[in-house]
Amino acid sequence: MRRFVALLFFLVLVNEDDEVRAMYAKYTASFFAWVSVLLDGRLGIRPVDLLLLGVLAYGSLRGGSKTKAVRPMKRSLLVAFVVLVLWFAYGVARGGSARAAGWQVYLLFACILASFSIASVFRTAEHYIMLAKVALVAGIYRAIRCILFYFEYVRDGHINPRPEYMTSHDDTVLWTVGVAFVLLSAILTPSLRTKVIAGLVTPLLLAGMQFNNRRLAWISLGGALIALYFLLPASPAKKRARKIAYVVVPVIAIYTAVGWGRPEGIFRPLRSFQTVSVEQDASTLARNAENLGLIATANQGWLLGTGWGQKYVEVTSKYQIHFFELWPYVPHNSVLGLFAYTGYFGFIGFWMIFPTATFLHARTATFAPRPRDRLVGMLGVVQILACSNQWYGDMGSFSATTMYMLAFAFAAAMRIPIATGAWPGGEPSANLAARGAPAT
Repeated sequence: MRRFVALLFFLVLVNEDDEVRAMYAKYTASFFAWVSVLLDGRLGIRPVDLLLLGVLAYGSLRGGSKTKAVRPMKRSLLVAFVVLVLWFAYGVARGGSARAAGWQVYLLFACILASFSIASVFRTAEHYIMLAKVALVAGIYRAIRCILFYFEYVRDGHINPRPEYMTSHDDTVLWTVGVAFVLLSAILTPSLRTKVIAGLVTPLLLAGMQFNNRRLAWISLGGALIALYFLLPASPAKKRARKIAYVVVPVIAIYTAVGWGRPEGIFRPLRSFQTVSVEQDASTLARNAENLGLIATANQGWLLGTGWGQKYVEVTSKYQIHFFELWPYVPHNSVLGLFAYTGYFGFIGFWMIFPTATFLHARTATFAPRPRDRLVGMLGVVQILACSNQWYGDMGSFSATTMYMLAFAFAAAMRIPIATGAWPGGEPSANLAARGAPAT
């Protein structure tokens, strides 16, 4: 059953059914366009989520519901579910569009369902490392497609106008998590194999980030690496990370000094930080206008918000997305959007799953006895950081990649802390290993 769930996870991450999920699909062969069958929502529930519901039933019957889970994580997910239901009804009762509300909250519900489904059959660090490997393979595939598309079609001007990205916006999450996974594997479980994989895969994923031209990717990666450094406890692993930093930081400093303000493609990562800080390009101005509209929407009712199914206030028509039917309902900033639609009480009720999961993963990274357990904890923090950035900057709540990656992190936060003894009521992995469970 775990292999079946891993396959579903992989297919969601590599979906190529249209140019939004894979820009290259419009110009070259798409091997996973058929995945759209699993993501077809015309029946009200997508087949992939119907299958995950079956997984949850199977896992519960096999004892998954009786396996110890971290109660704060489980309860926060259930509270988030209740918030979605109540504010859906509230928004529609106030005259909102039930159809638009369904689009707004569908993936939020799907994330909660997937969290419980994954947790019902994935219970150990080894299980979640298997899922991480699946995400890594998906990221490698997308990076290869991105690079090939760039050199075959885009670099020489065969496509006019030049596309703004090569694959999709949310591959940012996939590549950030992939880089973190291979680097953590090389640091926490050093071997020739993990070092070679990190040496080969990291440049490939970074190339995907570079050619995909999404500035949020570099911000997510930078934040993830900083978080990982502080999560690493004083150990030989941290000493190895510090040695790497001694080499890398001076190079980055020189790169920044030379490239700040320059337009060449090699300095595009710097441009990403520049346009979200000291400069404002057209994209930044559009986001600012949209954020002002969301604040104006929130002003209609700070405590309860407008409810789902409502349009956010449009402060200017200059940045309308005419080809996207739901643009007045699905803002780029999902964090402000959540606050505008659910108000103070709804926002706290739903958003609490993010800091709860982050705390539990950080606790696992600090107190779990085995390197593999700590790897899952640190990777969980990276997943939540990357997905939160996507929420804040690029329609994260409307992205299947982002929401199912969050489900992976939430499920791990529900199982791994207590399975490793990092949370009260669990049993250290060393004791489990003594009774026959694999130690590494």
